[in-house]
Amino acid sequence: MAGLAEKADILAWMNLMRLVIDGYPVMDEADYLSKLITAINEKRALVLKDNGVLIGAMAFSSQLGCIDFLGINPQYRKQGIQKLFLDALMDIYLPGQEISMTTYREDDKADTGHRDILKQLGFAERELLIEFGYPTQRFVLPPKYMEDIQE
Repeated sequence: MAGLAEKADILAWMNLMRLVIDGYPVMDEADYLSKLITAINEKRALVLKDNGVLIGAMAFSSQLGCIDFLGINPQYRKQGIQKLFLDALMDIYLPGQEISMTTYREDDKADTGHRDILKQLGFAERELLIEFGYPTQRFVLPPKYMEDIQE
């Protein structure tokens, strides 16, 4: 189960961020570290560990209902960890809220499968954006209770 990140997790988180940098085309580490510390202080940062080793991390915005960072250690990517984070987010931290995340646009050669993962998790494509000077697209996941009603 994903739990709240602590300041002691920062070094491991930053190392994980460097492992998954392919998902973030524009990364300013100093700015990122500052935002990570704020997210930890505001209890908007989750981690998942395997025998004390950080294997996944997620930072989110409560007000906007968006995922700012979702990184999974490449050795654990095919184990459904993204869904564990989403379930925790939807059940505990942002219940009843729409959740959004941005990633590469369709046909961006830098995309190593991030769009496909979001689609597999139930996210739907939305508007095209420019973030940090890079073309992206927003994806949206409807609130969990909406899915339950539709089934």
